[in-house]
Amino acid sequence: MTEINHSSRDHHPDFPPSGLPALSKCPCYKSKPAGAAAERGTKLHEMLEEILTNNELTEELLRMNPKELEIKKR
Repeated sequence: MTEINHSSRDHHPDFPPSGLPALSKCPCYKSKPAGAAAERGTKLHEMLEEILTNNELTEELLRMNPKELEIKKR
């Protein structure tokens, strides 16, 4: 899996969506450094993003028989 440095990405460096409620109450709000839970959530986000945007996975799924993709009932 490709290592992604989420902190260096440009999609929302100055105004992350999670900070918008606090910014609406106080325009000078600055968030604290991320804690352990936020770091773990970021890592999970990156892993899921890699899975969902991986062209190899998409190509493999397209090659599969649709019957193989069915969810089996217990």
